[in-house]
Amino acid sequence: MINSELLPSATEKSKCKGKNCEMSRSLGGEGESTMNRKRLRRDCESTINPNVVIDENSTDEDDNEQSADVENGPLALILDNRKVLHCSMCDGHLTVPIFQCENGHLACCFCCITLKRKECYSCQSTIGSSRCLAIEKILEVVRVKCQNSIYGCKETVTYSKMHDHQIYDCYYASCSCPISDCKFVGTSCHLYQHVSGEHNNSVVKFQYNNFFKITVNIDGKFSVLQEEKNDDVLFILNNSTGSLGNLVSVCCIASVRKDLYYDIVARCVTGTILKIQSSTWSSKVRSDIPSPFGFLLVPPYMFNCNGQLEFEICIWGPGETPADWLSAKQLK
Repeated sequence: MINSELLPSATEKSKCKGKNCEMSRSLGGEGESTMNRKRLRRDCESTINPNVVIDENSTDEDDNEQSADVENGPLALILDNRKVLHCSMCDGHLTVPIFQCENGHLACCFCCITLKRKECYSCQSTIGSSRCLAIEKILEVVRVKCQNSIYGCKETVTYSKMHDHQIYDCYYASCSCPISDCKFVGTSCHLYQHVSGEHNNSVVKFQYNNFFKITVNIDGKFSVLQEEKNDDVLFILNNSTGSLGNLVSVCCIASVRKDLYYDIVARCVTGTILKIQSSTWSSKVRSDIPSPFGFLLVPPYMFNCNGQLEFEICIWGPGETPADWLSAKQLK
């Protein structure tokens, strides 16, 4: 339905027509310049419809630029099913480069390159040699909200970088409480506060850059370590059992990766001393597997008759590097 209030009345049309004639004569009739004709048209439009806002200083170039802005500007889209941007083989998020089979089924680079899968799961045709450039371009420009927005993240990133952002860079990524049978999930900061309030008696307190002692059972699985002044990360002393002895390492529960150095020293009554210097492995959940960055192998004979052994541990704060670690690097 057309709003009659916005249509010009007969009187307004007459006024506009008269105004056009007067302006046409004053501007030289048919020999008027493009700019004058354009100004005439704008005056007419503003007379007919006062709701139209006219910029007197705009030119043809401005109009062309505005048209280009509309063409290249953002376009709001609604994706009813995000699975269309998932790999047909592993069902993970598609990341550049993207491959397609001859029937158009898509697969991520991890499946085609890392795992060397060359057969499409959907149609069994060959996949891994032909790129899908159209979808790659879409993923490079489509921006999405971080899925951790429910925890406070306000970032919007391109779809191709969403996975890396949520896994490695987002400070609002959720972490699980490492205490057994606890179902709490939250950001690193919230997790730290949760453990302080609910599991204060189940953790070992320490301070950065200072050695502290902790007794480990030969059949123990892990111990939770909490820095007294820090409020965004928890540490786990992993103690897993292997065929040659206990594998001891330190990891941290954090929303983003924390590369912090640590020392572990084990001493037994016979005088044997074992020591390791390594860096923490970051995870959002507690894992019982040894750190891939290194671990201290402690043979069974070092534990006393009660199956216990005392360790001295030092975790170095952010930006801190042990002096002997630097010395070892200089010798290489």
